Amino acid sequence: MMMKMKKLISLFSILFLSALAFQVSAQDYLLVNRSGLGLHVGHYQAQDAEEGSLFLGAQLRARGNVLGAELSAEYRGEQEYRLDAGDYTVRQIPLTGSLLLFLPLGEYFSPYALGGIGVYYTIYDYEEGFLDPGDDTETNFGYHLGCGTDIAISENAAFNIDYRYLFLDGNQDSLNDKEFSGNVFTAGLTFYF
Repeated sequence: MMMKMKKLISLFSILFLSALAFQVSAQDYLLVNRSGLGLHVGHYQAQDAEEGSLFLGAQLRARGNVLGAELSAEYRGEQEYRLDAGDYTVRQIPLTGSLLLFLPLGEYFSPYALGGIGVYYTIYDYEEGFLDPGDDTETNFGYHLGCGTDIAISENAAFNIDYRYLFLDGNQDSLNDKEFSGNVFTAGLTFYF
């Protein structure tokens, strides 16, 4: 996991330096110095989960020529985990903030690197076999690094896709240190005003 983190930090550093080297005037590009609201869908696969889950969310984005920011809220469906004591599922409601570093390559195409932090409201549902079956909740904190691209489809809207690696550990001792870190793929549509 440390090797993945070093690779992501290296990628983020390269994109940051490239963005600074290729700065151009803001009037040449759509959607700069604007804010937008949008919806997104995605897929999240934690390392220790049996399979991934789909999710829905909303995002608020603000962007300049090179720097941008995003606030996001999501609902992530169930992921199943297996232990000797029995099975359990995990659902999450993440609230995240990200800094976006754009590399404006054209009027309609802007790749970006991103990094951020989040609060993850986590709901555990224990199946039969646990000493105390039922629901339990906790709040976890995590961070993410990744990259993506904005593709402007008009003067007021952009399609965005991105990949994030989420660094997140569960706090529950009874779960044998199961990892919730994993891959997050997202596609969204943002309307700018």
